[in-house]
Amino acid sequence: MAKNEITVYSPYEKIYNFWAQSGLEDVPAKLRDYLLMMPSVECPNPIETNDNPRARFIKYLYYDTPKPLLEKLPTVLERKSIVYDPFNPDNAPTEKGYRVYTQSIVNQSQMDGQTIVRIIMGRVFPRDFSVTVAVDFYIMSNYTTEANTRDVAMLRTWNMELALIQALNGVNIDGVGAFQFNRSLHSDCGSTPINDAQQNVGRRVTLAFESIGGSPDEAWQ
Repeated sequence: MAKNEITVYSPYEKIYNFWAQSGLEDVPAKLRDYLLMMPSVECPNPIETNDNPRARFIKYLYYDTPKPLLEKLPTVLERKSIVYDPFNPDNAPTEKGYRVYTQSIVNQSQMDGQTIVRIIMGRVFPRDFSVTVAVDFYIMSNYTTEANTRDVAMLRTWNMELALIQALNGVNIDGVGAFQFNRSLHSDCGSTPINDAQQNVGRRVTLAFESIGGSPDEAWQ
């Protein structure tokens, strides 16, 4: 660096180029859109059969009725309608209510009987030139709908957890990293039963990825 060159660190000088990646702020939204099978330029027509774990995940999330896997996949507009809108927290577009959150839940916006998923950034473990990042998925359902799938595999949130792991484990999300359900990568990886001490029960699932970043000056160019 030239002696009098102005940088984003001026009047000081950055002498070590440790991890500093831009773009991690987009991770919750990218995961939300991936799990909801939102069409993209790269994949305008995702596979919609139950062979796709994301299709099963969506059906368990969207339908409260028995045998949700026999239902048709909700349309793109129907899937968008259940994504939490922070500008209208108490005014969900349909009677389904909000069911997907990428931030801390707003209690007033949750209907007691519905199934919800929260995608929350978890603990971050830094290294010199990379970080391992945990993502926590909270899958909750009212106890009255938790076991009403009327299938051999009864528990709704357990089925959703397995579909989520299958959909993400080992998959490289563009601009994010390769997800792993692997405690050797991040000690928080795993799953556990949870409840809200009221009427909702479910699972907390944690997957992780490694983010290797470069200079923030390069990221913003």
